[in-house]
Amino acid sequence: MKILNFGSLNIDNVYTVEEFVHPGETVTAKSHTVFAGGKGLNQSIAAARAGAEVIHGGAIGPDGGFLASLLEEAGADAGHLLRLDIPTGHTVIEVDAGGQNRILVWGGANRGLTHTYLEDVFACGSDGDIVLLQNETSLTDSIIRRAHGLGFRVVFNPSPFPVNPDALPLDDVDMFIVNESEAALLANAAPGTAPATLLEHLHLRFPSADLVVTAGERGTIALLGGAEYVQEAFPVKTVDTTGAGDTFCGYFLAAACAHKSPQAALCEASAAAALAVSRAGAAPSIPQADEVRTFLKKRMFLQQIE
Repeated sequence: MKILNFGSLNIDNVYTVEEFVHPGETVTAKSHTVFAGGKGLNQSIAAARAGAEVIHGGAIGPDGGFLASLLEEAGADAGHLLRLDIPTGHTVIEVDAGGQNRILVWGGANRGLTHTYLEDVFACGSDGDIVLLQNETSLTDSIIRRAHGLGFRVVFNPSPFPVNPDALPLDDVDMFIVNESEAALLANAAPGTAPATLLEHLHLRFPSADLVVTAGERGTIALLGGAEYVQEAFPVKTVDTTGAGDTFCGYFLAAACAHKSPQAALCEASAAAALAVSRAGAAPSIPQADEVRTFLKKRMFLQQIE
């Protein structure tokens, strides 16, 4: 089983600050670093490092060649990238003293996907493969509809959240992977609604879909194959939360491709995300599979002696 990921590729400009900038305020950043990023790239790298066969569908500009190289180094197939004459997408990311982030995204080449290009990427997969997408590229609605029609398993991580989600063919989605904020918006629930309640609301709205709701330090709750699963978060010192959700998504889907149990998939994905938040950057923070295995072995040993 392969993963065809129609995902964004960005150049991340990360600024560390003591506190987030307020409206009308000017502050001096403590540091500035340039990283490879984009939710799509992060998820492809995570899935590939976890051992999945990944084909990345996305677009870069003349300045994005190093992003293609990073995908290839991680083990993903970047040979089908669309190369355009417009600049690669980029982000401006604030990271505060507590490791939390705020992100401003400019789409750039990510908004240049075409229907002809989609068909070229779809031709690389077959019935039953996973089509993964987020909401940082163009043609989100077309990708969902066409992938469903071709018999792919459609996995949607709706981030950034669509301005008009009802305009998307969401009934064609087989799995939603969302954080608390996205789950609340998707379920038309109030902010701060408990994850378990969000899961119930989402199931009422999408009764045929698998659902995964991540809640940061409070762990993950999921409805997979009609059964409910809970996975606690692994406590670590938070350095930078950028890319943690993408790491979770990639590792979780890689485990699914390897036919691991839902609980094992959630556990491995949570461990990978924990390692990611303990490091700076998005793509650079994504762990290798052996790091995740070592992390889990150490945690199991500590639990046995406590």
